[in-house]
Amino acid sequence: MKRLFLRLLAAVLLAVFVLAFVGWLTFRASLPTLDGAMSVGGLRASASIERDAAGVATITANNRADRAFATGFAHSQDRFFQMDMIRRQAAGELAEVIGEAAIGFDRRFRLHRFRSRARAEVTTLSDNDSAMLRSYADGVNAGLASLGAKPFEYFVLGVDPESWQPEDTVLVAYAMFVQLNDSR
Repeated sequence: MKRLFLRLLAAVLLAVFVLAFVGWLTFRASLPTLDGAMSVGGLRASASIERDAAGVATITANNRADRAFATGFAHSQDRFFQMDMIRRQAAGELAEVIGEAAIGFDRRFRLHRFRSRARAEVTTLSDNDSAMLRSYADGVNAGLASLGAKPFEYFVLGVDPESWQPEDTVLVAYAMFVQLNDSR
C-alpha cells in the first residue's frame, strides 16, 4: 500500500513538473527577442530598435513610415496585452475578454460610441496621417506575430489577441482623454 502511494505521489509530482515546465516554455515563448537582428516584412528601408541595459528602446529609421512601423513593433512586443485592454476599454469591449464583471464598465464607455467615432475619424485623416497610422498598426501586428506564443495573459483568459487596426490608436487616445478628465 505504501509503495502504491509513493508511486502515485511520484506520478502526480512528475505531472506537475511537466505542466510547470510546459507553462514556463510557453511563457518564455511569449517574450520578445531583444538581442540580434531580425528581418521583418513591411519596411520600405531599414530600421533598428536598440535597447539599453534597462530595456528602453531607441528607434532609428530612414523615414517616418518605417519609424512608425518600428515603434508599433516595439510597443507590441513589450506590451500588447495592455494596449489591447486600453483599446477595449475605450470601445466598451472589455467584457468580451474579462467577462460579466466588466459589463457595467463597458456600458459607461459604449455611451460615447468611441469605436464608431474612431472609425469615422480615421477616414477624415490626410493621406500622410492615414499612412502613419497604417504603418504603426502594421508594426504592432508584426511585433505580435514575431512572438513565439501569444502573450501569457491571453492563455490565462482563454482568448486570442485580435489584430491592431489604425482606429485602435485613436481609441487609445480617447481612453487617455477620459482617464485624464474623469472626475472619479
